[in-house]
Amino acid sequence: DDACVGNCQRAACGDGFTQAGVESCDDGNRTDTDGCRNSCVPARCGDGVVRAGVEACDDGNQVETDACRNSCAAARCGDGVVRFDLQPGTDGYEACDDGNVIQGDACLNNCLAAACGDGQVREGVEACDDGNQDDADSCLNTCKNGTCGDGVIWVGVEACDDGDDDDTNACTNMCRLPTCGDGF
Repeated sequence: DDACVGNCQRAACGDGFTQAGVESCDDGNRTDTDGCRNSCVPARCGDGVVRAGVEACDDGNQVETDACRNSCAAARCGDGVVRFDLQPGTDGYEACDDGNVIQGDACLNNCLAAACGDGQVREGVEACDDGNQDDADSCLNTCKNGTCGDGVIWVGVEACDDGDDDDTNACTNMCRLPTCGDGF
């Protein structure tokens, strides 16, 4: 009888014998995290059970944007998939994930969207980005280079900056204070 194994006991999942046409595997143990599940079907990514030494995670769903990727690898910043299961300010939150290591594009390597003031210069978008809120230095809070005539005094470089092109007022076009005999 095909249903009889060994000493003619009834064949059953977990007896260590693979019954043809009924079981795909039978390793004879009750360990569900190895290559053969306790239901006598081969373990696979997506079955909801983490295989020891093979899978980092296995959440049993087909949602690619949560903590466990569909490949049974743990989601991480830089994998090219944006996690949507976390809120801003939460550890592991991603606003973007372009999967590259280019710091000067729209998505930073920490998976936060690039913005003026983050300390990273975005090519073609920002002239500078010093990552501070000090308008009195060479890079303004608008991520533009400080220049004479921008209306912001660049400390140590400009004596004044009124942002206009009138040489006859309290600040010259060269961002100097007018003096007697300067022609204005």
